[in-house]
Amino acid sequence: MADVGAHERELAMEALDAHRRAGRLEREEHASRCAAASRAASRSQLDALFRDLPEPHPAYPSGAPTAPAPTPTGPPAAPDLPELVAPTGAAVARHAGMISMLTPVAAALLFAASGGRFPWVFLLVPIVIAAVAFVSHRHQQ
Repeated sequence: MADVGAHERELAMEALDAHRRAGRLEREEHASRCAAASRAASRSQLDALFRDLPEPHPAYPSGAPTAPAPTPTGPPAAPDLPELVAPTGAAVARHAGMISMLTPVAAALLFAASGGRFPWVFLLVPIVIAAVAFVSHRHQQ
């Protein structure tokens, strides 16, 4: 029974997101499986979430997670950039509705806190919503 970390759980949730977008999982089933993935402590618990689903399944990193040994020529190589960027896009995509809903509230609070001197703060509402939609759309492709 291999222990899993946050990275493996995130990979599983991204695969579940793909099944939701493909229409294989309803909203409630998707939410339930994502919650189970976030609590999973072993690879077998994550694999059980995909037994009744076709590909894609999570592409776990091969081997046990170990710290790379320093090479005589310098420090260890940096991880690939897409692995660092993907979780942020996934988080924005998952919370796009909440971000879009809270943006006008934040703009109104900033406007009130400024004593009404900065009405241009409301221009941030469509800009933020457009940025969230862009990031969410790019993550879903």
